[in-house]
Amino acid sequence: MSTPQDTVISLPELLELILSHLPMRELLCNASLVSKTWQATTRTPSLQRILFFESDPSADPALNPLLAEIFSPFFTRLENMENTRAYHWPGRTESIMEMPWAKNPDAFRRVGASWRRMLVTQPPVRSLFLEHVTKCGLFYIDDQATLSDLSLRMGFLYDLILPLTQDGVWFWIDWHGAGAEQGHSCDSTIHLQSNRKSGGGVVILPPVKRDTGFESEEMQIVEIRFRSPLPDSSVGDDRRGGISSRWQGMA
Repeated sequence: MSTPQDTVISLPELLELILSHLPMRELLCNASLVSKTWQATTRTPSLQRILFFESDPSADPALNPLLAEIFSPFFTRLENMENTRAYHWPGRTESIMEMPWAKNPDAFRRVGASWRRMLVTQPPVRSLFLEHVTKCGLFYIDDQATLSDLSLRMGFLYDLILPLTQDGVWFWIDWHGAGAEQGHSCDSTIHLQSNRKSGGGVVILPPVKRDTGFESEEMQIVEIRFRSPLPDSSVGDDRRGGISSRWQGMA
C-alpha cells in the first residue's frame, strides 16, 4: 500500500520540483543514485540548467557555485588589479596544486568527469578577451586575443589555462561585464602576466616542471593566437607588424 509520500514523489512534475530545491552537490552526486526514476528526472532540461549542463539564457548572471568551490583560482575576485602584483594573483601553479583536486586526483582526471561538461556561468560566456602582459625589464609587451562563439565549459577553460601556469604565467579572470572600460564587448576577460629575459639580463622564474597529475585524461589541445596591439611609445616591442604565438595544451 502506497503512502501519500510515495504518491507525491511518483509524479514526475512534483519530483522534479522537489529535487530542484536540493543543494547542487546533492542533486549532482546523490539524487541520481536513488532509483532509475530519480536518475531520469535529474536529466530533465530544468534540472540540467540548475546543474549548469544546459544553457539558461534568461537566468540572472551567476557563476557556477560548485566549480567556484572546487576550482577557486579561476573564480577568486581581484578587487584591485592595479595595486596587486601578478605573483599575488589567484591563478598560479601553486594555487592550482592546492585545489581539492590534490586530495583525490583520479576522481577528477577520469574520462567523462562531469565537471568538464559544466558551464562556467549562467548565462554562458559567449566571448572571452585575453590580455597577456609580458614584463621585459622596464618595458611591457601587451598581446591580445579574442575568442568568440563560445558556450564556455570548464573543461575548455581548464585546458586553456593549465599549461600557461606551468610555464610561469599568472592569471586572474574578470567574469561578466568585464572589459567595457577597455572598449571591447566580451563577456569576460582573462588577465595573464609573465616575465621574460631581455637584453638587460632580467632574470625570470624558471618554468615549473609539468605535473601531469593535474591534467585530465581528456585534456584537449587549445590553440590561441595572440596579436600585439598597435605599437605604442610606452611598449618596448620591436615587432612593428604585430606578432602571433600559439600555446597548446597537452593532447
